Parts: sequence; C-alpha cells; structure tokens
Amino acid sequence: MTVAIISSRFPRFGAEAFLGAELNGLRPHFERVIVVPARESLFSWQTVLDALRTIRSHPTRIAGVLRLLFGGANRPSVFFKNLAVLPRALAVARMVELEKVDHIHAYWMSAPATVALVASQVTGVPWSSSAHRWDIYEGNLLECKAARAAFLRTISDRGSHDLAALIGVKHRSKVTRVRLGVRIPALEPRRFSGTLRLLCAANLIEQKGHFDLLDALGIAAQRNVEYRCDIAGDGPLLQQLERRICELGLSRRVFLRGRVDHAQLLESLRRGEYDVAVLASRSAGRGRMEGIPVALIEAMAAGLPCIATDSGSIPELLDGTAGFVVPVGDVKSFADAIERLADSDLRTELGRNARMRIVRYFNIEQTGPVLAGLIIQS
Repeated sequence: MTVAIISSRFPRFGAEAFLGAELNGLRPHFERVIVVPARESLFSWQTVLDALRTIRSHPTRIAGVLRLLFGGANRPSVFFKNLAVLPRALAVARMVELEKVDHIHAYWMSAPATVALVASQVTGVPWSSSAHRWDIYEGNLLECKAARAAFLRTISDRGSHDLAALIGVKHRSKVTRVRLGVRIPALEPRRFSGTLRLLCAANLIEQKGHFDLLDALGIAAQRNVEYRCDIAGDGPLLQQLERRICELGLSRRVFLRGRVDHAQLLESLRRGEYDVAVLASRSAGRGRMEGIPVALIEAMAAGLPCIATDSGSIPELLDGTAGFVVPVGDVKSFADAIERLADSDLRTELGRNARMRIVRYFNIEQTGPVLAGLIIQS
C-alpha cells in the first residue's frame, strides 16, 4: 500500500519536526510513504503544468471541485487560502495517479487538508486528516471535509470534543483521538550540578509566553535560585526578548540560542544536559492556545519534569505526577514551581514519572500502528 502524506512544509524549513517520528512510526506498515509539502512550489512552472494536465484529464471533476471549494468558503481569508493552494492540489492529484497512491493523509485541517480533499475528489483515492490545534477552529470547510474524509484524527481529548462539536452530529463518528508519538531514547546517566538547567524550546511568538517566563525567572533570581535557562527558537520577538532579559538583569542566566537543529536538541536531552523543560504558553481564545506541545513530550521522554501553563490541552499531558501546571499568566506560581524543582530529589521523582507517562501513552511504537491501522481500514 502506498500512502501520500500531505504536510504543510515538512521536511522543508525545519517545520513540523514532530512529523519525523510519526513517519518513522508509519513507514513499517506500508510499502511506500510519500511526503508532499502543501505549501511548496505553489506557483512554479512544474506545478502549473501538472495542474493544467489534471484539468485536461478531468474537466468534469474539476468543475465539481471548484463548486465544493468556493461555494462553501464563508470568509475571504479561507477563500483566498484555498485559491492559493489549488494549483498545488491539482498537481498533487496528478502525482497521486502517477504514483498509484492508495490513501492520502493530511496533517492540519487547514490548507493541507484542502490539498488532500481536492486530490481525492479528482482521483477517487480516499483521504483522511490529522487535526492539531488552531486548524480545528479556523473554519476551513470543516463540514465539507468531514463529510468526505475517511476519518479525522485528533491528538487530544479537547481537540476531539471541539472538532466533533463543530462538524455536526452526522459525521462525529469519524473523529478519533490518536496521540502524537515520539521515539523513546536510551538515556545516558544524568549529570546533576548545583545549577538548575532549564530548557524552553518554542518559537519566539506571543502565544508561547516568553515574557511571562522571563518575569518568573526574574522572581526566581530574586529568591537566589541558582539556574540557567536556554531558550531554543527564533521568531519576531527576538529583539524585544533580548531587551527584557537585560532589563531584568538576567543576561548571565538566560540565553537565547536561536533555532537549534531538532536532532541536536534531542541529543542534548538524551545526554542529560537539561534538568527541567519550561513553557509559559498563553491563551487568547479558540485557536490561539496550545495543543499538546511535542517539545514537552520529547523532554518528558528524556526524563525531564516540566513546568507549563494550563493553555489548551497541556493538562492532558501533565497530570500532576510529571511536573507542574500553573494558570496562564501566573508568573508567581511559575516561579514557585521553578524554586520547588531546585530540589534534585523531587526532580528525579517527577522526571521518572514523566518518562513512564510518555512510554505508556505517547510512544510512537504504540501510536504509529494505531494510525496506520486507521489508514489501512479506510
């Protein structure tokens, strides 16, 4: 069986790093897995040429696709997003036919799912999609996609509940939760030091709550907690965060490392170079909150306890035995948690629990076969 995976940009630009583990979990179950980034080469000559060939081969079906896409678009932003990926979707349809693809699975219910929907409508090949976070609430032809997809996979209980409510009663049975899985690394002995080593792996955007994190770190410093915090990621807030670090007098404690290669970051976790993972994500309405952050899952798999806010579905990951969940924006409680985890015995206990939780519920050796089974059965 040949499966086409429609990503957003993976494997380009370092995006969607979680897909690496997912694909490793899927590949053993299929003859071939082809990865197609939905947003790549949107208007290249090859894309346009392949799209024209698809139109020439299936003129009647193309007319139906256009009615489907643009008749159901309820907002200009959705209309133009789908219009932008239409040539790519038609080119993917040609690839699906040439490569004799048996199933199409999209990651994200937004543009990638639109590409999968179009390719399926043109070729007749069944399709499905994974829904993650904001894409559930974007409202990009959700009911239309739900009606035509073989199944809709979510990664959290909250995502399942909200997606089922949005698509209506008729198609709710298609929604199923399969958690994101990660590879469980073999660990080197952890090297403890007198300085608490914190890691925040998150893009430098408002939603990730870096300013709240810095305020909490400032409080911890005032309490004489010995720590070092590496922030791995880049984004538009870089210069503002640099200034805030200086204002708080944290230049010798907090380090902005920029984008760190995903494999390098995993290796640092495996080798025990960090003690605690932190994430101070914010919430700003539906769609602007966390799903279940893979950065935390990967840290827990390496035996790190976590401190995170209760944004989105994070409480489904951190159940109270593997770290601390604090209210969004409560920097004092975040600082309290940092101070508590300065205790190496507590860190060891919670870190052991964290790893056990990932082995039990977020292990790619378990989640991969479940997702593959859904694809095969469809």
